[in-house]
Amino acid sequence: MKLSKLSIAILASLSSSIAIAESTTMNDIVVTANNMSQNIKSVTSQVAIISRDEIEEKNYQNLSDAVKNIAGISVKSTGGIGKASSIFIRGASSSDRQVLIMIDGIEQTDPAGFGTNIANIKLDNVERIEILKGPQSGVWGANASAGVINIITIKGQKQALVNIELGANNTQKLSTTLGAGNEQFDFSVHLSTLTTDGFTAVKPYKADEHDFEDDAFDQTDFAFKMGMNLTPTHRIETLIKTLSANNEYDGSSTPNIDTYSNTNDIKTRQLQYLYKENNLNAKLFINDQNIESSFSSGYQSEGLIEGLGGQIGYKYGQNNQMNASIEKKHFKNILGDKEHTNMGYAVTNTHYLGASLVLNEALRYDEYDTFKNATTGKVGLKYQFADQIFVSANYGTGYNAPALYQIITANPGQLKPESVEGYEFTLGAYGADITYFNSVTDNLIIGEGSWPNNYYVNSDGKTSTEGWEFNYTQTIDSLKTDMSLSSTWLSTKNSNDQLKAYIPQQQASLSLDNYSVNNLHLGLETRYTGQNYSANDELGAQIGEYFITDLNADYQLNKHLNLYAKIVNVTDEDYITSVADYPATNVTPNYVYSSGGRQLFVGIRGNL
Repeated sequence: MKLSKLSIAILASLSSSIAIAESTTMNDIVVTANNMSQNIKSVTSQVAIISRDEIEEKNYQNLSDAVKNIAGISVKSTGGIGKASSIFIRGASSSDRQVLIMIDGIEQTDPAGFGTNIANIKLDNVERIEILKGPQSGVWGANASAGVINIITIKGQKQALVNIELGANNTQKLSTTLGAGNEQFDFSVHLSTLTTDGFTAVKPYKADEHDFEDDAFDQTDFAFKMGMNLTPTHRIETLIKTLSANNEYDGSSTPNIDTYSNTNDIKTRQLQYLYKENNLNAKLFINDQNIESSFSSGYQSEGLIEGLGGQIGYKYGQNNQMNASIEKKHFKNILGDKEHTNMGYAVTNTHYLGASLVLNEALRYDEYDTFKNATTGKVGLKYQFADQIFVSANYGTGYNAPALYQIITANPGQLKPESVEGYEFTLGAYGADITYFNSVTDNLIIGEGSWPNNYYVNSDGKTSTEGWEFNYTQTIDSLKTDMSLSSTWLSTKNSNDQLKAYIPQQQASLSLDNYSVNNLHLGLETRYTGQNYSANDELGAQIGEYFITDLNADYQLNKHLNLYAKIVNVTDEDYITSVADYPATNVTPNYVYSSGGRQLFVGIRGNL
């Protein structure tokens, strides 16, 4: 008997928060949380999975859309599609390089820019998203002190996928993925284009965004994957990917300006050798990613990450496995003429101490040619009292090296790397789980001054974060409805014991998916954002305390065609995630970043 998506989610929530395809069982759910493939039941950390089915069913356009309903995560944006965004995991920001984002295991950090270009991460070619919370540097190294988001794209196989979408603000999308494969060879080719007139990125407080000029955006993605099985145990894979995006934006107080724009061009290459036989597996890889950005103001940047390494894994016993890895990363700010090299050595281990108790361990040593070397690690325990009751505990440390753009600035002193220490406790029972988490950051790197005289320093004290996360999933059989509920209570304080800006203190989300009519799915998602201030110590504008509701519908015409529609922000809420003008301490802001109001998107998916 097949389980419904949420029935499986309930089972899997005994290990984590998760959404999985219909035909999946618990024994099929494999994740890479500890940099090795393992069953999710053996992972002690809090991990959330967003499957391909969920991405399509809820019509998520980009990474920010997909993670908004995950407990402990919030998003800050500077306008509509394609505008700069930040993802916060438990109060720590991707823009500050505290959240490591990867695509197919390749780090997406821009060595010459501010964090990761989240606005350019589209989901048309994504198989699943794995979100791991808490300090993970013991496995993944620097920039993983608050968590890891690993995006896995669609594998090469026999497929022909097409997606056409039209929507608000003259948004048009065309996406196609073609592939084929047999026992010796497989490949996939992906191409997608997205264009939109958009809406004004900046507007006066409480004004109608439609009264100002639009800020357009367009992006084209191309990806080619190929794999060759040399023998049943030896395989070679290659990946080539390009992204080109053009974006218009506004000044912090000039909503009608039409001369500000920027471009992003990202090129990625990867070559892997894979070996697997019996209980032994190994991987050798080489990759590079080049990111070029250009602004109408004349500012340009170019960053390069080159990676080289290998790992070997061994399964001992029925459920136990160990993995050792070595990786060299070279980060280069080409135009800024700065670079540094990192060598990382890591060992991870998963071991069952009896039938019900599992232990996860990780230890990593990082050598830097520019910064102080670091040793990080993590340890986790999970005890399964019964099929539907468990308790887990995790402790980990994190490490964040200064960014290249930070060290080329005229700073008053030499920047030190950030160090993080955190732990969490989780109790799960019958589809519900509650987690308490706590972390402390030392030497947090903060920006001072204003452009062009800005600079960076290490905070004198410690930044602390603590909070609670709650998840509950349930299938209501009589209504043929799946329900998912999550909530977060969060307190993040700076070294002066002040609540940090732009971090909601309370969040909650409710998702309902109904399948009463054959071949028809109707979905509702509503999110609550609690108090949220534009300046530290609860100063400035209070931009929180609002509800946003989205509606989804899709109808399966036949086994090849699916029609869908989505209404974003049904109630046309004029909400704010970020204030545009300074000082941010103004209780009533003059200018804010627009949210776009109510928007409708319709589309068709073909699967031949």
